[in-house]
Amino acid sequence: MTGHARAVAADVRRHAAALPKNDGRGALAEVILRDAAGRLSAPRQGTARRAQNRARLVRTLYERLDHLTEPLPAAS
Repeated sequence: MTGHARAVAADVRRHAAALPKNDGRGALAEVILRDAAGRLSAPRQGTARRAQNRARLVRTLYERLDHLTEPLPAAS
């Protein structure tokens, strides 16, 4: 799970870096990436608890990746 979380975080980082500087999605992605870095560097916990935390982290990273890759709605 840790390796998968790191891979998805790298995708999020790459997509966020490609956004214009004034796009708020990039700023939110940076917050989530900082949180992910902290959680990935935390000391190892018991097996079940660690797996649950990593699964939650992967889900959060995928949600952010989805937001970064979907097109913005057209302004009316």
